[in-house]
Amino acid sequence: MKNCVVTASYSCPPQKVWLYLTNPNLNHWRTDLSGAEVASDGSSITEHTKDGGVIEVKVLESEKARRLRCSFTHGRVHGTFIAILLGGGDATSLECTLEVEGMGLFAKPRKGLEERLEMLRRAMGK
Repeated sequence: MKNCVVTASYSCPPQKVWLYLTNPNLNHWRTDLSGAEVASDGSSITEHTKDGGVIEVKVLESEKARRLRCSFTHGRVHGTFIAILLGGGDATSLECTLEVEGMGLFAKPRKGLEERLEMLRRAMGK
C-alpha cells in the first residue's frame, strides 16, 4: 500500500471547492475524463477515463463543505481518498490523503493527486 498527503490552497469559499470535488462534470474540470455519472443522492460516481477505463467511486462519509471520504476501484487498483476542507470566506485550505493498493512498486500516487488538484485550480480560475 502507498500513502500520500497533499495540501493545496484556493482563493474561494470551501463550498465551491466542495462542489467541484463531488462533481467531476462541473465545468468539465476533470480533463482526464470523457464523462462521469453521479448518483442522484451523491453516494457514488462512475468516472469514464479518456483511455476507456472506468473508475468506481463510493462516498463513505460526507460532511458538506468540510470532509469527504471515498473508496475507489480502477481495474486492479483500489484505495481510499480523504479530503478535509478548512477555512471560510474567500480562502480554503484542502488537505487530501490518498491510500492506494495494487499500483506496483514504482507507481507514484502523489503525482496523480497533485495533477488532479492542479486541474481543480485551473477550473476555478485561481
